[in-house]
Amino acid sequence: MVELGLYQTRLKTALKQIVASAGQQFSTNDISEDERMLAAHPELASHSHYHAFVGGALSDHHVALDIAEVQKGTSRGSRWQKQG
Repeated sequence: MVELGLYQTRLKTALKQIVASAGQQFSTNDISEDERMLAAHPELASHSHYHAFVGGALSDHHVALDIAEVQKGTSRGSRWQKQG
């Protein structure tokens, strides 16, 4: 099992990199389907709630990522907008 601190560090690093390279608006699934996210968390990628986990992480870290949720419940998860 992956140590929680290492897991959180890998998650934050992957989120920052992927969000930085995303467009001004993006969906949760744009982030969760990115190869870097899948590589950072291969142990979760096949879980039935994987996309929800990533959406929760985006929500939990939205201030640090400088993003805001602009629409919930689309076919690709929430829509997010960069604030900066």
